[in-house]
Amino acid sequence: MKQILSGLLLPVMVAILALSAKTAAGTTVQDLVRMKGQDRVFLQGLGLVVGLAGTGDSSKESWVAAKPYAMLLENLGDPVSSLDQLKKADAFALVYVSMEVPAYGALDGDRIDVQVETLFNATSLEGGRLVFSPLRLPAPHAANPPIMAFAQGAIVLEGDDKTSGRVREGGQMIRDIKSNPVFNGRVELVLKDQYAGYPMAARLADIVNSTFEFSGVDRLAAAENAKSVHVLVPTADRTDPAPFIAALLSTPVDPSLIEVGARIVINERTGTILVTEDVEIGPVAVSHDGLTVTSIAPEYELLGLEQPAAPSQTAWIGVDARKNIQGQPMHLNSLLEALRQFNVPVRDQIEIIYELKRSGALHAEVISE
Repeated sequence: MKQILSGLLLPVMVAILALSAKTAAGTTVQDLVRMKGQDRVFLQGLGLVVGLAGTGDSSKESWVAAKPYAMLLENLGDPVSSLDQLKKADAFALVYVSMEVPAYGALDGDRIDVQVETLFNATSLEGGRLVFSPLRLPAPHAANPPIMAFAQGAIVLEGDDKTSGRVREGGQMIRDIKSNPVFNGRVELVLKDQYAGYPMAARLADIVNSTFEFSGVDRLAAAENAKSVHVLVPTADRTDPAPFIAALLSTPVDPSLIEVGARIVINERTGTILVTEDVEIGPVAVSHDGLTVTSIAPEYELLGLEQPAAPSQTAWIGVDARKNIQGQPMHLNSLLEALRQFNVPVRDQIEIIYELKRSGALHAEVISE
């Protein structure tokens, strides 16, 4: 059902739509897209970590690390006459400092976590503290980009890597970074990678057009390409687009209308395999590390003969990819379940998936994270 909104009543009715949409459906437009113009911003800078117990940079091997430390001592009222005085110092480390500003921006005074990583030969940042460090936008061609934030604080190590760590809420903004998604009277909805494609882009435009209608406008939204949908912001809302954008992003989407291609997402670092339900495999036989995986029935099975004794320790898993009685194709999940029953390690399962992809028997996109 379309909501026909007039220019005068739009702000009030849009707010009602935004509230009702969130409660009516669990999936909304904002779950499927990001808005162009609202992108993550990274700030960066160099910093010094002090207070290390003999695990810092070795100055005699890296004089570059000693220079900032000498400047720090001078600023604190204890200058050194020569860098030679620091050649045995190992209580400090030169680090790369970075801070990710959220896509919705940040204002003066906001505090954000910062990440630090060693630049030279320090072996551990454990127990260290980041000295007051300026952060700027990456601007390689700018002579002196403005300082956007400062960072300082105690370093917290995460995981087994002791050469990198985090300063929780260690960065403080001193300038605003604001985002404006409205450009030339339009907003651009960019489909997230897992939903990108012409079918979903066209369907998203139809969902927006079936929800909002304005006099004098035939179609509010149009699919620009396989990833983006342009939405016209009503003239009455361009000076204050927030209510309209809130209603647009809160528009409910029926999960059954979400179209994604068959895909497998593999994270080798965590050993995770995510498979959509529609991933099919064709007739194929793959050998890997003494194990033969086949979706083709062996000849003795086809002819009704008794299975011969295995001449070696090579094991095989049979997965029949031919149409079953119900006419349904074989899915990859069936193969993975068979591999798990044989206690095949996840790393080997991942290799088999890549082999199936290379052979053309796996009818899906493989995404490696």
